Amino acid sequence: MPRSSRGKAIIELCERMSLPAVFSTARLSAAPLDLSHLDELCLLHADADVSKYLGGVRDEATTRRYITDNIAHWDENGFGTWALRDLSGTFAGRCALRHITINDVDEVELGYTFHRAYWGQGLAIEVSRKVLDIGFWTLALPNIIAFAAAEHRASRHVMEKLGFQFEYEGEIKGGWCALYRMFA
Repeated sequence: MPRSSRGKAIIELCERMSLPAVFSTARLSAAPLDLSHLDELCLLHADADVSKYLGGVRDEATTRRYITDNIAHWDENGFGTWALRDLSGTFAGRCALRHITINDVDEVELGYTFHRAYWGQGLAIEVSRKVLDIGFWTLALPNIIAFAAAEHRASRHVMEKLGFQFEYEGEIKGGWCALYRMFA
């Protein structure tokens, strides 16, 4: 799928800043999320099982706003949300390193979401390791958080396997969540 002109501009900005806007792992490729991913992301967000812990199913307008907000994050920070593809080029999901305000504190969050067909294969851990490297080694962030619905055992397991330390359970963004943190 062709990159949008906005996507090309983000990649050029990242290259000037020495940030890897596009990267790959053993089984995935990643590129900044942009409006060229709208149809694919709508399918992901329309899956009730996928969206169960993300605040529910999102319609096209909400997904478009999500992408637009993430493009703005890239423009402001030089990092953000990546669209993920498997080795065949099929859209697999998304991952993110992005600013988020929690309890009036600006944090940088690691996030990941995959189509059900990719669950249980270790892909969240694989891509998260790469994104954490970008956060700690390229961006020199002192710490990164990750959170999930408190009852979402699979996502919490990923965080724990990556080495995040449990910090607390509480209300985050309207849901009861478990927050984890990793220090550089």
